[in-house]
Amino acid sequence: MVLLWVLVSSTVSTLVVCWNNREFLRRSLESVPPGSELVVVDNASTDGSADLVVSSFPSARLIRLSQNTGFAAGVNQAAAVAAGDYLLLLNPDAEATPQAVDRLVACLDEHPTCGAASGRLISMTEEPQQEFRPRRFPTVGSVALELLLVSRIWPGNPVTRRAEGTDLDQSASAPVDRSPSSCLMVRRRAFQDVAGMDEQFSPAWFEDVDLCKRLEERGWEVYSVPGAVFRHIGGVSVAGLGRARQRRIYYRNLERYIRKHHGRLAAATVKALMVTGMSLRVTASALRADRDGVHAFAGVLGGTLTGWKRD
Repeated sequence: MVLLWVLVSSTVSTLVVCWNNREFLRRSLESVPPGSELVVVDNASTDGSADLVVSSFPSARLIRLSQNTGFAAGVNQAAAVAAGDYLLLLNPDAEATPQAVDRLVACLDEHPTCGAASGRLISMTEEPQQEFRPRRFPTVGSVALELLLVSRIWPGNPVTRRAEGTDLDQSASAPVDRSPSSCLMVRRRAFQDVAGMDEQFSPAWFEDVDLCKRLEERGWEVYSVPGAVFRHIGGVSVAGLGRARQRRIYYRNLERYIRKHHGRLAAATVKALMVTGMSLRVTASALRADRDGVHAFAGVLGGTLTGWKRD
């Protein structure tokens, strides 16, 4: 059994991209199975994350960057030096439970057309993280309902339910449209087939959706493997961006995703809907005396109207 574990894990390179995650990084790296190559990219952390890797995980390959290049660029740099046939993208605030990595490997081994497989995310208190479940690809219709607050007022509407994947069977391994990259294992050949992650989705949001979409376009499948369980906090890195910056980056990358995969007309439609949606949010925030909300959504509105600046 021990020999089997080493043989299975030896095909895997675990890629961890961190930015000021020292508090959680140790548990994440300690969960990596023996025999798995470990590559850590540090996006110019100032909290000693890189020093932790050097002192406590000397066998890991550490890439220190002088600036925060974002998650997608970090993954691409790690993949370029990794040796494994399978690349496990593991967030620094996520940790593998026993056998989780083996079960992802088994899925990729069993299904030759599987380009990527993702585990099931639970909280540190082992409660399901529904916000990180597999979903379908966003459409102009589902984005419209989110922007116009319809999905918040009527969350059970069929368009939103379909987009959020609430009707999907969460108990069995099966192909899905997309899964979050917190614990996503990608076949190296598939990763190379789509030329890696799109670094323009920076520093975060929609790079994983885009990766799954391009895998699908190239004939690869993405599987959800609920038996591969990973504990996960969620949102640790992006919390350091601040609320206003988070909103600007999220909606900027949403608009870019729609333009890339649905065309200019769809992007123009979403842009118009974004103006309406952000105006509604600014008004609602003002009525609640939420000054941070007004500032955040006004920033998105300004980016939509005058053009997005690099955050």
